[in-house]
Amino acid sequence: MTRKKTSITEPKKTAPAQSGSTGKTAAAVGPLSGDALQLKTFELAIQLFSQRKLAEARERFVEATKGPAAHISDKARAFIQVCDRRTGGLAVQVLTAEEHFNHGVERLNARDVERAKQHLDRALQLEPDADHILYIMALCCGLAGDATGACENLRRAIDLEPRNRILARQDPEFLGLASQFPSLRTLLERGSY
Repeated sequence: MTRKKTSITEPKKTAPAQSGSTGKTAAAVGPLSGDALQLKTFELAIQLFSQRKLAEARERFVEATKGPAAHISDKARAFIQVCDRRTGGLAVQVLTAEEHFNHGVERLNARDVERAKQHLDRALQLEPDADHILYIMALCCGLAGDATGACENLRRAIDLEPRNRILARQDPEFLGLASQFPSLRTLLERGSY
């Protein structure tokens, strides 16, 4: 019994479809398939993302989520979240001190210290004697490497609410900062100014 060998690498031979009088094949000028169009849109979005054109990249990622390839849609959704985080959620309008405080905490948790500090600064402009805002601002300053700012803000938070010293002594992030900054360690250990 002999079996006929077939070549897997040998493509089927078909005549190219002509498009008008240009002599180009339909594949070269025709519309891309859904998968190919989705992939092309995703690749464009990646280029814009790498150029830090996040708003434009986000728009293209949104387009890419609508294509038929689930794995590309999933990746595009992940990049949309990254764009949103890096732009600070463009659609959110922050007005009150508490809203600025909450956004500052969220940015600080994401280790976006610069944006956190901006929100916390604004919150303190609106409520300069809010001890909870001063406490988080002290932490933010410390994480930014600003020992003076960390001490000044924590000292004010403690003056307004003495319980903040106990909280800071039990806070693992403040304990880590206290090991870096002797002035902060002194403030927490002895309670001296």
